[in-house]
Amino acid sequence: MEFPDASGLTPSPSPDGLSGDELSDSSPLPSNFINAENYITIKEGCQSAFTIEELSEAIARCKKLVLESEQCSEERKWFVRRLIELRHRLEQTKENASSKSSPEIEESFVRLGHNLKIQSPPVPSTKKVYCDFCCGSIWNVVQSFYRCIDCRYKCHEKCARLFHRICPILTLSENPRYEDRICPEEGLDKQGYRCAECQTRISFTISKGYLGNPFSSANSSLEARKCDYTGKYYCQNCHWGTLSYVPARIVHNWEFEPQPVCRAAYQLIKMSRSRPIIQLDSKLYSLIDDLATIKKMREELMRMKCYIATCRLSQETGLFKELEWGKNLIHNKEYLSLDDLLSIKNGTLIAKIEAIHNRLQTHIKETCEVCKGRAFICLKCPSPEPIFPFDLNIYVCPQCQNVQHKHCWLKQNDCPKCVRRLKAQAEANC
Repeated sequence: MEFPDASGLTPSPSPDGLSGDELSDSSPLPSNFINAENYITIKEGCQSAFTIEELSEAIARCKKLVLESEQCSEERKWFVRRLIELRHRLEQTKENASSKSSPEIEESFVRLGHNLKIQSPPVPSTKKVYCDFCCGSIWNVVQSFYRCIDCRYKCHEKCARLFHRICPILTLSENPRYEDRICPEEGLDKQGYRCAECQTRISFTISKGYLGNPFSSANSSLEARKCDYTGKYYCQNCHWGTLSYVPARIVHNWEFEPQPVCRAAYQLIKMSRSRPIIQLDSKLYSLIDDLATIKKMREELMRMKCYIATCRLSQETGLFKELEWGKNLIHNKEYLSLDDLLSIKNGTLIAKIEAIHNRLQTHIKETCEVCKGRAFICLKCPSPEPIFPFDLNIYVCPQCQNVQHKHCWLKQNDCPKCVRRLKAQAEANC
């Protein structure tokens, strides 16, 4: 009768008819002790036939059987000898695994801010995958490659120790701002006629000695390509001619024509498109009507947020969660993201802001009795009509946040609430 081993497989017999246990150095367990629960064996052949996980499981089982057996019994002695043997095999398996590993096939490592992780084939993908360093194809069905889990940078195993590009996540963490100059070109001679990223020799005319490999000859050179974002020149391996929106052109000229940028700039712009890190010049608000309209509605939404955030009904109905889609638009009124500017250009952002603006206004002024009860009454005129900080022609005192009609404030240019407070403080000091 044959019993399954720790891996769940039946041990194959040896040519002499002996099992794997009988070939081991330890003495065999008496036949009356053997059953399906305590049968522990080691596969024949190489010592790494068992994996580390299988050996660890077998050791755990053997330790449990040692504790359950009687003291000084033959059964316990056999289990102890087998436990020593399993532990020895486990150490050998670990040593074999560590000796076979090399830096080129590490599971993961960090280089220039990239958190690279090995992608073992087959990797399903409907698009062709290219190495971001050598521009060669990655046959992801049969070929392993590294990919950064942060910026999705991809490269061959052989290129993982050679690239020079810093992870855009690291760049943004050190300097969370875009280049504010439009194509700040300094000239190829300032770069020493070398690529700004990989330092490969470049020129405006391709050298005849170039055979497709930038390292094939010391005199060979690649075509110099200018990046419209950084203003520097790159080789064709670091600059694929990819078109991208340039934030500086949008901020200064309201120009949305895509320009050719290097791969590093393209990845940085792509990774930060949703980050609110763009502060527009105040002159643009007076020149572009859509920007002025959105700025006004953002200010009103920030005041509405004070009502919605403390309203129990808005929390229960999920109205407050609707503000999450544009939290950067509501939490501040100065900064915008690149996606916001693109949405302003095509007109979709105004429609979204108007929709949420009208819904919040209806909730505060008509639907919710709690929010309606937090309205203000102008202290300078006899009108009993309630007013809100986000209404038209309203002045909000920057000191006490009191609300009054704008035409009433212009008559005396003071706040009645602040006047009363100052008068009470003066009387108390007297």
